[in-house]
Amino acid sequence: MHQAVRMLVGVALVGLVGCGGSGYIATTQMSGSDAVPAANTDARGTATAELKGGELIVQGTFTGLRSNLYEVSGSSVHVYKGAVGVAGGIVFGLQVTTTDQRNGSFRGTQKLSSEDEEAFRNGQLYVNVHTADNRGGELRGQLVPVEVD
Repeated sequence: MHQAVRMLVGVALVGLVGCGGSGYIATTQMSGSDAVPAANTDARGTATAELKGGELIVQGTFTGLRSNLYEVSGSSVHVYKGAVGVAGGIVFGLQVTTTDQRNGSFRGTQKLSSEDEEAFRNGQLYVNVHTADNRGGELRGQLVPVEVD
């Protein structure tokens, strides 16, 4: 009997190891028309986010901002939680690299809470770029992930 139980536990553990940890990747085009409220701008940006083991890795670029970057809560680019068309709350700030305050890149990594991880998997996180003329955000891109092996 004990041997049968051990065998079942062993088979279950092998099954769990075989499942592996699928990840999620999202790529978005950021625009002023997606900001809330919408921003009148020709600026553009891209962002990619990858969820691996509960950690969200975000990176991207932006070009042609109408005004200089504006810092909110320690950064001018953040990941927020909110549905499409809804302004949400900051999840975490991203590190920004720029030479002229209107073109640049950003990156950051954050261990997500289980609630924020679920929000990401459900397309409820977005990237937002704040500027002096558009303090609520000149660029926004919703992160809608796909599952990857």
